[in-house]
Amino acid sequence: MNGQKERLMVLDLIAEGKITAEEGEQLFKVMETTDEVPAADSPEAASPLSALPSLPPIPPIPPLPPVPPFPSIKSPTQTSPTIKDLVAALKDADIEHVTLSDLQEMQVHNLTAEYIREMLALGVQPDGLGEWINMRIHDITPRYVRELREMGIKGLDADELVELSVNDVSTKYIAELRNAGLKNLDVDDLVELGAHDVSSAFIAELQKFGLKDLDVDDIVELSNQDVSPEFINQLRELGLTDLDTDEIVELRTHDISAEYVKTLRDFGFKNLDVDAIVELGIHNVTPRYLEEMKEAGMGNVDTDELVELRIHNVTPKFVRELREMGFTALNVEDLVEMTIHRVTPRFIREMRAKYGESLSLSQLIQMRLHGVDEDVLAELQAAGLKVTIS
Repeated sequence: MNGQKERLMVLDLIAEGKITAEEGEQLFKVMETTDEVPAADSPEAASPLSALPSLPPIPPIPPLPPVPPFPSIKSPTQTSPTIKDLVAALKDADIEHVTLSDLQEMQVHNLTAEYIREMLALGVQPDGLGEWINMRIHDITPRYVRELREMGIKGLDADELVELSVNDVSTKYIAELRNAGLKNLDVDDLVELGAHDVSSAFIAELQKFGLKDLDVDDIVELSNQDVSPEFINQLRELGLTDLDTDEIVELRTHDISAEYVKTLRDFGFKNLDVDAIVELGIHNVTPRYLEEMKEAGMGNVDTDELVELRIHNVTPKFVRELREMGFTALNVEDLVEMTIHRVTPRFIREMRAKYGESLSLSQLIQMRLHGVDEDVLAELQAAGLKVTIS
């Protein structure tokens, strides 16, 4: 036995991963303990490699699929019937020349000869291949054009059809608008209503509350500002029946509620126009402010005076304190001037403590204008100067 050769074979099997190192070690031990060659028919005559585990059979390689035949190459003069039909349809549409990029666009957007001919038969004549493709991109179908024609909307060009589609103006939407009373709308009107998402239900509600003479711009403006028909009806119930769209929108924009208008009326402001109502609302002349000013003795002021008092932050508390100090005949102008020059109740008390209770409003304002206060007077007197109020 050539032991060296068999050892090399075992090492190769281990290196190839066909047997483990432990199995290889067992084989080496078997080879070391074999002293004589056994008989050919004895069990010992079997090669040590017979102890190796059997390897799984190699699966048969599947047959390769047949190679498909190459497509036949047409001669330059050969053209498919579909291409011929498309070329003929393009010529019917006055399109005599296309580029390779045009062909790709036509294929991507499924611009077929059938589509071109149907549209031409319906009177739609796009200006150039770009408009044809644009109609296809926006899903302008022959059915859509036919339905528009049945509703009396004819003679639309490609751009108008696309604009209607882009703004979700379906024939169903047009029918709903007509049922709501808008029967003579042109393309621009339809596009404007669709673009601003004005629902037919909104228009029907406006009609229900008697708003039947509104044009498209008015309806769009009311919808954009979230003016509900109910709000308009509430204003009408308060007697505001002659408001135009701009006035209604102005009230809604400044968050003037019908309840606020009612409150103003309860306080005696019955004939206010929209501008006056909005002015009061803008300057936060609230029902509470009105009530407290009335309790403080300022119940006979008009709307302009109320706004002026609010602008200069004349509070009901300020008015009450002045009245408690004896200033009972103050008008709006006096109150505003005192606020502007910071003639506060505290300042009045300080000056009265020094110069008596007879200080007039004019004197107090003059003292403030010239920077006279408690600290200045104290410093002058400490320096030996006698100060009197003339």
